[in-house]
Order: sequence, then C-alpha cells, then structure tokens
Amino acid sequence: MSRFLFSVLLVLLTAQTSFSQSQNIKDAYFDFLQIRTEPYKAEESIKKGLELLQRSKELSMKQIASVTYHLGRLYEANEDMASAIPYYEKSIKLSPDYYVPYRALGFWYFKDAVDLGIKLSRIDKVKEPALYAELSADYKKLALKTTAYLEKSQACDPDDETLSMIVDLYNGIGDTDALSNLPKRLKLLEKNCVTLLDDE
Repeated sequence: MSRFLFSVLLVLLTAQTSFSQSQNIKDAYFDFLQIRTEPYKAEESIKKGLELLQRSKELSMKQIASVTYHLGRLYEANEDMASAIPYYEKSIKLSPDYYVPYRALGFWYFKDAVDLGIKLSRIDKVKEPALYAELSADYKKLALKTTAYLEKSQACDPDDETLSMIVDLYNGIGDTDALSNLPKRLKLLEKNCVTLLDDE
C-alpha cells in the first residue's frame, strides 16, 4: 500500500511540476515581450531572451522565431552586430517571409560592400593582378549576398534608398542581366511578405 501511495504521490508531483513549468514559461515569455520594448533595458531583455531560448522545447516555433528576431534587434540596438547577425539569420530560417531581418542584414552588409569596393578601387590591377582578382571575387560574392537580402526587403517594403543600393551593387559587379530581371524577381518575392511577426 505504501508503495502504491508513493507512486500516486510521485505522479501527482510530476504533473504539478509540469503544470508549474508550463505556467512559468508563459510568464517568462510575457515578461520578455514587455521588457523588450522598454528603453535602457536592452541588457536585461537580452538576458531574458537567451533564457527563453534555453527552454525552447517549451515554446512554439512562432514564439522561438519571435524571440530570435528580437534578440537580433536588441543586439543591433546595442551596437553589437556581430552577435545580432546569427539571430537574424536564424529568424529568417524560422520565418522566411518576415522581411524585417532581411532589411537589417542587407543594410549592414551593404556597408561592408561599400568599404570593400573602395578598397578595390585603390588597387592597380595592372601592377597587382592577383590581389585585384581576389578582391573582385570577394566583392562579387558579398554583393550577391547583400542583394538577396535587399531584394526581399524591397519587394515587401519598397523605397528608393533600398532600390538604389541594389542597383549600385549590380552595377558594381557588372551584372546587367540581374538588373534587367529585377522587376520580375521583386514581383515574385512580394507574393510572400509578412509585415508583422505573429507568435500565436
């Protein structure tokens, strides 16, 4: 009888603990949603977000995508783009139609592309052909990576600045075909645009 009672007690305790954890994760997620909007609390928000991801098995995929994106945004606001990038990239994998992280990454990589383009322009390709070829290849790779992000952003939320960036990059690598086909690609991309990250 004592073993039976012990077993029943153990089952009840386990169920209660499970229920408690379920309630706690909801509270923790709600707390994160609230604090991430408060100015001057970026560090605390990041800490809560990281703690939530450690309990990702208790979250829905949409909630994970939301936490992941906002961690990227918080790191970027904290001027730590190196930490933000992996979270933005993961956010895109989890919610590929949500265009905002594409914009963040596209604008960031565009700065790198501009810097690399300036460096490339200062090299004498006659005197240093090997270095010029190497940096040209690097520039093309970065330009194509950047335009992929920018095109999604432009398709979902068009503006002249983003379009100008795309055009500059394709001109920089001499890709006239990509430029001529840009309207078609944007038309296809705009069919799947999410402007608000739903976590329900």
